[in-house]
Amino acid sequence: MRSPMLAELAELDPARNLEAPGSPDDQALAQVLAQPRVAPAGERRPALRRPGRAAAVASAAAAAVVAVVVTTVTLDSPAAYASWTPVPAGVTPADTALADESCGGSAAEIVEGAEGPVVQEVPVAPVLTDVRGDYTYVVVAGEGAYGECFVTATDERGAPQVVTSSAVVPELALPGRRELTTLQNGTASWSEGDGAEGALTSAFGQVGDDVTAVALTLTSGERVEASVADGWWAVWAPGGSALGETAEVTYADGTTARIPVG
Repeated sequence: MRSPMLAELAELDPARNLEAPGSPDDQALAQVLAQPRVAPAGERRPALRRPGRAAAVASAAAAAVVAVVVTTVTLDSPAAYASWTPVPAGVTPADTALADESCGGSAAEIVEGAEGPVVQEVPVAPVLTDVRGDYTYVVVAGEGAYGECFVTATDERGAPQVVTSSAVVPELALPGRRELTTLQNGTASWSEGDGAEGALTSAFGQVGDDVTAVALTLTSGERVEASVADGWWAVWAPGGSALGETAEVTYADGTTARIPVG
């Protein structure tokens, strides 16, 4: 036998007459679906978690509205790296000076010292500069160290925006005369952070003396030429995982070969 107190509590339950699982003649469900699903402009409502099929349907409708808004904003936004080109531009003395000034002179390594871990710096210098539109991509290297440096167009104060990453290794193995080695190939982690134009994929490494040109195919099917100079090669393209898995290498005798760049 139910006590009078439990009977009174049951009367207070707003869902006591809700039909499950929510049939077409469920009046409560019809009332929920008839409510407007877009909050007034300027008003932000906290998310509510309610049990039942009716709440799930309303949440799905709200999510659809949000998806439309996000798509509209994306389509109206400027294209990431809009001035990028599949063929690098010629490097000018000004580009070289910008690379020397902006990309630093050392790569950092954490080593174990007498009193615990310490940061040890390894000297590096630019070994290859790749210019595409408003962007300058630089490979730096030193004895047992390498890295990349990305310089965007100057801001409203005339200062360039610079991001760098580097790695310290025991030694860099030199490739054979007709070989290509890859030190890095993947989506640059710093390109996906706040303030970035969007993800980009970069790849670089070393080439043998007989290699005169390197080209890759983007996952979109577009062909992109890498920069090749002084035994190094480098290429980058907008988008995450944008580069294919092999490169077409051209040799001094005019022959070509495909080499993995993974």
